[in-house]
Amino acid sequence: MNKEEFLKDIGFAIKIERMRRKISQEKLAELSDCSLSYIGFIERGEKSFSLYNFIKISNALKLDLSEFLDKYKCL
Repeated sequence: MNKEEFLKDIGFAIKIERMRRKISQEKLAELSDCSLSYIGFIERGEKSFSLYNFIKISNALKLDLSEFLDKYKCL
């Protein structure tokens, strides 16, 4: 898997988890202390993100990182 595919896959997985929890992009941005446009870029796989921001987003979604990555085969 190349970087582009990884970013699209993980971004889509974040979007799925956000939607399962019925959280808007705006609310996720607020909860994770990220901008709305940044959340959109991530969900579309258009932007790389740091581990720090990934942890902030996963905490906002109440996701266990290892379970999330295993569930979506992102490892």
